[in-house]
Amino acid sequence: MSEHRAEVPERDHSEQSFAVQCTRCHAWTERRIGAPGSPLPNAATCGECGTPQPLDFAGHVAADGKLDGCPRCDYHTLCIQKDFNNKLGVLVVAVTYAILFFSGLPIPWLVAALVVFTVVDVLLLRLFIKRVLICYRCKAQYRGFVPGDMCRTFDLATWEVHDDVPGG
Repeated sequence: MSEHRAEVPERDHSEQSFAVQCTRCHAWTERRIGAPGSPLPNAATCGECGTPQPLDFAGHVAADGKLDGCPRCDYHTLCIQKDFNNKLGVLVVAVTYAILFFSGLPIPWLVAALVVFTVVDVLLLRLFIKRVLICYRCKAQYRGFVPGDMCRTFDLATWEVHDDVPGG
């Protein structure tokens, strides 16, 4: 699995939180935990219907603080993704390309502009956008946790296998 691991910078682990979906009403419950080392909850109460959502952080967070597996549904693998709104990203790219397409720039200038936008995009993603761990099965999100050995970069095939799983 080590070839799939992504190194996650220290800055991504300064504040821990999670978001889980209620098994009853399907509303999302987000909770801030605090700095690493803060007590981890064993449940979260749904803000919409009040249903307790059990969490097993004790069984999935190692002594060194690494998160392996989902405390919500007990699935063994989490994916590492940039914590950025995908729809917003697609919108920014589409608008940028539309502006460049209709700008009437000659081809060499158009290519140069695309290279500049690509470099800016990569720098922003590397320097400012933090990472999130997401469960393939239940889609629970964990921010601020150091990824364990069973965490890996996003794999579309694994995501699609679990995308239509009832209750997760």
